[in-house]
Amino acid sequence: MKRLAFTIPLRVAIPSLLLFLGSGLGLYGFITEVKRNYQYQEKQIEQQANFYSEKTVKLLEFILRRFPNSNSTLDGAKLVIGETGEQPNLELSAFMDENYMIIFSNHYDLQKRSIVDTNLAYLYPQIIQVQQTQVADKNWSDNRQTLKVITPVTLPPKPNELRSQVGIFLSIYDLNQIKKQSYQEALNRSIKMNGMVLGFCLLVWLFLELTLTKRVSRLVLVSQNLAQGNLSDRSRLQGSDELAKISISFDKMADKIEQDTHILQKSQLELQEKATELETALIQLKQTQTQLLQSEKMSSLGQLVAGIAHEINNPVSFIFGNITYAQEYSDSLLNLIALYQQYYPEPYPEIQVELKDLELDFLETDLNKIFQSMRVGSQRIADIVQSLRSFSRLDEADLKTVDLHENLDNTLMLLKHRLKAQSSRPEIQVVKQYGNIPLIQCYAGQLNQVFMNIIINGIDALDLVQYKTQPLTSPQIMIHTETMTDSKHKTWVKIKISDNGLGMSETVKNRIFEPFFTTKPVGQGTGMGLAISYQIVVEKHQGQLLCMSQPGEGSTFVITLPLLIMSSTEAVAHH
Repeated sequence: MKRLAFTIPLRVAIPSLLLFLGSGLGLYGFITEVKRNYQYQEKQIEQQANFYSEKTVKLLEFILRRFPNSNSTLDGAKLVIGETGEQPNLELSAFMDENYMIIFSNHYDLQKRSIVDTNLAYLYPQIIQVQQTQVADKNWSDNRQTLKVITPVTLPPKPNELRSQVGIFLSIYDLNQIKKQSYQEALNRSIKMNGMVLGFCLLVWLFLELTLTKRVSRLVLVSQNLAQGNLSDRSRLQGSDELAKISISFDKMADKIEQDTHILQKSQLELQEKATELETALIQLKQTQTQLLQSEKMSSLGQLVAGIAHEINNPVSFIFGNITYAQEYSDSLLNLIALYQQYYPEPYPEIQVELKDLELDFLETDLNKIFQSMRVGSQRIADIVQSLRSFSRLDEADLKTVDLHENLDNTLMLLKHRLKAQSSRPEIQVVKQYGNIPLIQCYAGQLNQVFMNIIINGIDALDLVQYKTQPLTSPQIMIHTETMTDSKHKTWVKIKISDNGLGMSETVKNRIFEPFFTTKPVGQGTGMGLAISYQIVVEKHQGQLLCMSQPGEGSTFVITLPLLIMSSTEAVAHH
């Protein structure tokens, strides 16, 4: 209960507790009412059974003694048994002679039959005991739904006999219907009582809600808002009780926190204003890169990248060009300090303290490292700028009609050194499946760049496979060419370049044509090769460049090119 008190909100705990208590009281009252009614009904049935059994037995004994051998005896006994059948809740009444033969019964199918031949045979041992003891026996069923009363009946002696005979009168009372009725009555009374109890609980809950829960919830809400940074919210509870006093103290504390927070925020703003220009430039560069990746589609990315490359190139050239002079100046200053230390080994104490604070030896060593890092970073940015220019520039060469097979063979010749066997893999086999394709009009140099980028990516993928563990697997690059005709009877040339490397995941495959995206380690790729290839194929040659890959099944790049490149006016009309 202690744990529940701290984990369940009051707005839930109070009505839940009241509902639990009300329901518990209602259930207890219902069970008590049903039990009391059942006991009352059982007592009534027992009294009824005693009365009618004694009455019926006396009438039977009187009739049998008064008219021992006449038809009126049978008629009278039958009439008595018939009257017992009209008693409420009486399921069965039967009169048996000394030999357990049922003489009369309100169930006519039992008459003239021995008790052992009926479904009442299970009472035979009890009937024998009553006959022997001549003492009535009453017993309830296990579920107390049935009362069986076995009563002895003294019969006149048979002819030529002096002893009296002992018959049996059996009556069975069924309480199912009366108990169902009692249950329903108790249920109705309990529902009414529960309604009253729940109504009272509702009134108690409303009282607690207005006087306690609502006010506590207000304090909790204000404290949560304060924790989340909403420092202007106040509880302002009315009254003079303990909660109102807590509210006043809490509001004063919130005022103090708000004042201190404003002072702290003002100090943070002042510190932010003193940030270095290098941090500002870095933020601007990241924002520019994000806009480059997200704001424009691939169709207009070339012009945007060209502008960014031009803007970055000037400050990078300025930084890269002045690093040498900056290092020379710093070396000159350090040499000058060294001369001062040589010819003035005992400077003033203030100078000695300053030199100790500067850690001149560390500064001299670290300054060279800083200049070297700046050179590497500037060169890296220059390489990226060069890739951006390659990606964005328009080819000034004229369109040429070329044989793509010769372009592919020339590219493979340039990459022959990459195809040779390495320490981590055997030689890469190039499988050519050249079809009968016509000459096409294209920018030959740019297509060579596309072929080289895709084949190099295939070689890099095959380098990742550890063929030492798979000696029977041979690394391969397959090149397949063919012609195809679309629904508009336009002829296209299709080039498929495949490898049997590790393949790509769906996430990587969806991003391979994005600028700057690469899965290679830093320094081994700029992430511009496939982006440039996509721009060359799609924008310059009005074709398609697709990638198909599954993890563990290699990758296939499909290049589709038209035989003739349409002018911009023709392309618009075609679309």
